[in-house]
Amino acid sequence: MLRKLATPALAMMALAGCNPARSDLRQKADQVTATIFNTNSDGSRAGQRVEPRFCMLDSAIIARPVGDPTVDATLWAVADEQAPVAPELRQALEANGLRLGIITGELPSDVLDAFHSKPSQVESQWVHIALPDGEHTPIVMAEPVEKVTLFLNHGGKVDGRDYLDAAGRLLVTPKQSGQHDVEVRVVPEIQHGTRRRTIGAVENAGSFAPQEFAIKDGQQQEILRELAATIALKPGQTLVIGCRPAQARTLGTFLFLQPEAKSDRMLQAVLLVKAGRNNDGTSPLKIIEEVTNDPTNPASPSVAGPASMVSKVVKPLKNPNP
Repeated sequence: MLRKLATPALAMMALAGCNPARSDLRQKADQVTATIFNTNSDGSRAGQRVEPRFCMLDSAIIARPVGDPTVDATLWAVADEQAPVAPELRQALEANGLRLGIITGELPSDVLDAFHSKPSQVESQWVHIALPDGEHTPIVMAEPVEKVTLFLNHGGKVDGRDYLDAAGRLLVTPKQSGQHDVEVRVVPEIQHGTRRRTIGAVENAGSFAPQEFAIKDGQQQEILRELAATIALKPGQTLVIGCRPAQARTLGTFLFLQPEAKSDRMLQAVLLVKAGRNNDGTSPLKIIEEVTNDPTNPASPSVAGPASMVSKVVKPLKNPNP
């Protein structure tokens, strides 16, 4: 008789909320809720919205006459050009007139002076942008030219090509890595040819949203993925990208050598890139472009000034995927 009563008794206990297993599950659920929303189990503390991951990019272009020590020697004397990329990629970059390195710590004083230039020199400025983790943005390096002939080196084979209405830029993609680092992927791109109107699919419309299409105006895009470099930047490090001016008609000189406005001089440029990241659960400090010429604090209030060869495109780019 006692055995027959045991099952109904347990059922009544479960209905009354006395199920030990159910109680444990409820307690664990409350703990998870408190962890995610930063609340107590009784909801007495206001919740905190969990923000997505963001990366912050600070970029600046320093331009000086070709061969000026500031862009041709000073930076590279303190930059580590060996560690950032594999030897095979470094050789491919060198063959195409490109060079890159990492500077740890403060920039050289000659470089810092470029942010407070004399009236006869080109003043450099920092451009700031916050990007969702893994999104990429273009940094314009070469303004459009009517025609240019480039000798591109593909695995030791040189290919000469003529480009009409050509412009050059670098596609930069930051992505959080580890606890504090940011991986920065840099891919060269050449835009060329007549601008055409096309109809393309809109990305990131959502898994269950109907497919949308948009009209796009643009040129042909040649993305040189074989020259893509991914560099892990730690806090306090600066990525330096430049060219080898002696290697004429290469991709490097096309991107980093430009004629000075209202002058017959050629300017040699270097690109500086710093990267940061938000902490989990916090929003980025800046999501818009800001320009400053304070070399010691890229996030300082903006100071407007004359600028040339400064990146003009800093908004996230959805297409193409580098």
